[in-house]
Amino acid sequence: MASLARVSTQLITGAETGINDVGIADVQLRDLKVYGDDRGRVLEGWREEWVEWSVKQLTEARAQTGVMKGLHLHYRQWDWWRCISGRMLVGLFDARPGSPTHGAAAQFELNPLTPQALAIPPGVAHGFYVVEDLEMIYLLSEVYDPGDEFGIHYETVGLEWPNPNPILSQRDIDLPARDAFIWEGS
Repeated sequence: MASLARVSTQLITGAETGINDVGIADVQLRDLKVYGDDRGRVLEGWREEWVEWSVKQLTEARAQTGVMKGLHLHYRQWDWWRCISGRMLVGLFDARPGSPTHGAAAQFELNPLTPQALAIPPGVAHGFYVVEDLEMIYLLSEVYDPGDEFGIHYETVGLEWPNPNPILSQRDIDLPARDAFIWEGS
């Protein structure tokens, strides 16, 4: 019987996973551990103890350069995003009335060259512009429920987007402006 060789790995990015402050309470932008060598890499993209909710669904998504999605908002669902390929410019807006960061907005890029994962709590509106053809995965704390889909128009939360004429769904075109959004959560 052949013996198993021990494979040594080197840490490619970050000695420890860290959480970056994006200026919105409860949002986690987590640096991920990546181990690898000239043969490839292994990325640690999720641990149950990183969050206080359980995963009920994993979804994969693809979008082409120039697409804008959101800003979407859920009252019950957490999202955990990770960019697999391409580049996405993420925009967040804290719509939660009782939040210490209510009304705050944040924007940053996710891409596979800087491995990170983003945890988005209920009540934080979220969306992204596809800078480069995108493939992403997201974990959900609830099975997708169209009855928990709300949103705020992306142009009305004080963020600057790189394309004044992105590719949008009719649903996202029709989202209410920030000033017209009515909070329906508890």
